[in-house]
Amino acid sequence: MNEGYDPQVVIDNSTGGLSMAVILVLMAVAGIGGYMQYVGAIRRGARDRQYCIPLVTNLWNFAHDVTFVLSFESWYDDENELWILKLFWVGLIVFSLMELVVISHIIRYAREDLWGAGCSVPRAIAIYSAMQACVFGIFWWFQGITDDPLEYYGLTTTVIMASAFNISMMRARGDRRGMSEFILWGYLTLSCGFWPWMMVSDPDHFTHPIYILIAVGNIAIDIVSIAYYRSLPEYVPATSERPAERESVPTG
Repeated sequence: MNEGYDPQVVIDNSTGGLSMAVILVLMAVAGIGGYMQYVGAIRRGARDRQYCIPLVTNLWNFAHDVTFVLSFESWYDDENELWILKLFWVGLIVFSLMELVVISHIIRYAREDLWGAGCSVPRAIAIYSAMQACVFGIFWWFQGITDDPLEYYGLTTTVIMASAFNISMMRARGDRRGMSEFILWGYLTLSCGFWPWMMVSDPDHFTHPIYILIAVGNIAIDIVSIAYYRSLPEYVPATSERPAERESVPTG
């Protein structure tokens, strides 16, 4: 466990035989879940005029994805590099763009809830930029203290962070504004594809009890999040005849 995963084992299992076929299927499942989250969040955010990915989650995902994209030479410097990493590079460009849309929702719709009444767009951009810079620093520190040549630990952190703050965000709002069951099923789909994929990639490492515990907890949170969402009242947008009550301060 202390020695980390074996990059050569991951490469061997991902480039031939039955394990590669299984990994392809599991990657597809995880990828579908990821797109369900962000496509659903962008659509619901525009409808409800609210951000739909928890603030901390989006900060961390953006730091990871942009760092990966900027590391182009690491993934394309050798024709024998792992094909999965080349595929990631293309996919994470798309995710980075979707994360920018979520950031725009935060700035447009939630800046006063997050940073006080009267917060202007320039001030909100400055605050968010400072927070993002801090999270970039934390992520680069994390990279520096881990032996993660294939970025599998970095990717693991994004899956863990994805589900961690959904319940607190929904609880603070008190209704279904800024969330949908489609988005939450995306989280569950991502987790159910990702963890088996890691375990097939390096069975000797990613089946350690600590990963089993994290995987079970991650999936359990996804399931509980769906159940909690179903217990919440529907969000009814304000109209000229019926102004909406002021929302509680979102968390996460």
